[in-house]
Amino acid sequence: MDIEKNQLVGASYQETSNKGSVISPIFIIMHYDGASNATSAIHWMLDPKSRVSAHVHISRDGIVTQLAPFNIKCWHAGRSSWAGLKDLNNYSIGIELQNKGNEVYTEKQITAAIEVCEAIVAHYPIQEILGHSDIAPGRKEDPGKQFPWIKFKSLIKKNYYGNT
Repeated sequence: MDIEKNQLVGASYQETSNKGSVISPIFIIMHYDGASNATSAIHWMLDPKSRVSAHVHISRDGIVTQLAPFNIKCWHAGRSSWAGLKDLNNYSIGIELQNKGNEVYTEKQITAAIEVCEAIVAHYPIQEILGHSDIAPGRKEDPGKQFPWIKFKSLIKKNYYGNT
C-alpha cells in the first residue's frame, strides 16, 4: 500500500465534509466505530450533522475506505491529550475499525490496518500509534480489549523496520 498526495493508492475514497484545516500528523489513533455494519459507520462520518469523522475506516472484511486526506484535520479524538499536547485531532490520523466494541477483530481487518499504518509511518513522522483510550482515558475505551496491540505493533515493527 502506498500514499500519494495524502491519499492511499487503490483505496476507496469518499470525502467527508466533517474536517478542518491542514495538520502535520505525528500520531495514529485507533478506534472502533461501534456500528453493526461498515456502510452505516461511513454514512455517519459523511453526514455533516454528525460532526465526526476519521481519515480511514476499515471494515470487518478488510475493506479500506479513506474519508479525508491525511494532512487534513478530522474530528475523531474529541477532548484528548498525550505527551503534553491537547486536542489530538490537530496532531493525528484517525483510523476507525468496524467493531461494536466487544467483538474479536478479524484477521483481514488487522492485516489491512497494519498495511495502512505501515504506509502512514513510511510517509509521515509518526511518533506513536495509540488507542482512543490512551488519549481520552475514562472517557473512551476504544479500540477495546479485543484489539491485539502486541501482535499489531510487533508486526508493524517487523514489517517496517525488519528483524532489528
